[in-house]
Amino acid sequence: MEVGAYMISGFHHLTAITKDAEKNKIFYTDTLGLRLVKQTVNQDNLTDPHLFYGDYKGTPGTILTFFELPRVGQRHEEDSYIHEVLLKIPQGSLSFWRNRLTAGAVRLIGNDEASCTFLDPDDMKISLVEMPEMIAPDQATRHSDVPAEYQIIGIQGIHYTVSDLEKTEAFFRDVLGMKVTNHIAHPTPFPDEESRLIQSTSLKPTRLGKGAIDHIAYSVPERKVLDLILDKAKDSQITVEKIIDRGYFQSLYLREPSGLRIEIATEHPGFTLDEPLEKLGESFALPDFLETKRKAIEDTILNRKE
Repeated sequence: MEVGAYMISGFHHLTAITKDAEKNKIFYTDTLGLRLVKQTVNQDNLTDPHLFYGDYKGTPGTILTFFELPRVGQRHEEDSYIHEVLLKIPQGSLSFWRNRLTAGAVRLIGNDEASCTFLDPDDMKISLVEMPEMIAPDQATRHSDVPAEYQIIGIQGIHYTVSDLEKTEAFFRDVLGMKVTNHIAHPTPFPDEESRLIQSTSLKPTRLGKGAIDHIAYSVPERKVLDLILDKAKDSQITVEKIIDRGYFQSLYLREPSGLRIEIATEHPGFTLDEPLEKLGESFALPDFLETKRKAIEDTILNRKE
């Protein structure tokens, strides 16, 4: 089957590490105006909370997620790492965001005519980039004082530093079916979304820590596309970590040739699986297959906050 027959349809989410969930929640919901769409648990470590933020509907491509690890150390970015997320904002809204971030004492580290770069409370690097679009009215968050005409639209780009640029480019092109031009991978349906690939100059190993991005997830419309990418990964001798049902979506985890974790996730069933749209993020949610462990999970997470 042609690679183009199972195209990646865009970004799905990113998952990073926070040291303090409360500070993280205040920053992303109050300062950036995103909606907390799911409070749940890290399904691979049932002692760690997992927070999901996005637009009002929790639309794939708008989602930023965080594992809380209170004892995590500093990160060390060396041979291969994911080091920046670019978020789309409407054309003409940059001055609003510069003023808002400055008023909130956010650490600005870069400004130009088209973007504004800053650090979140865990020192994760974020850039706001103007694009000629605006968030759809039914996706605009309602809890925030950020007007809809200025709200963050979704993920526009991710910057990777990799130890083997040539092999990583081949992975994005041949396994994920993305177009790669000038070291930038684009999903064909959304050519403005970019995964920028940069050759590392370090031979030392990277270590995850506070503010590190653990992995990036790309979106596919349905499970059969996930299976096609799995077959292509095996044919290309890409390391397959697992394929798993996360409840809110089904996921395939791969290690690209430079060692970074890449997830492929389905668009459905989504975050309304266990909460109605108007109440997303208000309760501690678990997919059905974890409900039998709810008491133990809640006791562990609540006790560590005391």
